[in-house]
Amino acid sequence: MHNFNAEAEIAKIRLRKKIGRQTSYHKSRLRHYRSELVQMRKIGASYPELTLWLRTEKRIKVAHTTILRFLKKLPEMNVEDK
Repeated sequence: MHNFNAEAEIAKIRLRKKIGRQTSYHKSRLRHYRSELVQMRKIGASYPELTLWLRTEKRIKVAHTTILRFLKKLPEMNVEDK
């Protein structure tokens, strides 16, 4: 006779579901060009201009909103001049 442990099976299912829900974070392709993007943005480059620079000079195709979100998270972009 096979011993079936319902509680153990439910625990395994819940563990699989929990692992499946966890967010997997990856490093941005933009991290290699962080300093260049910050410098150009600080002197007035628009996000579409940064997108064009990445596309033509670095062969990276991203939307301008991707650059906006990337730069928004950086501490050096949140510092206000006093």
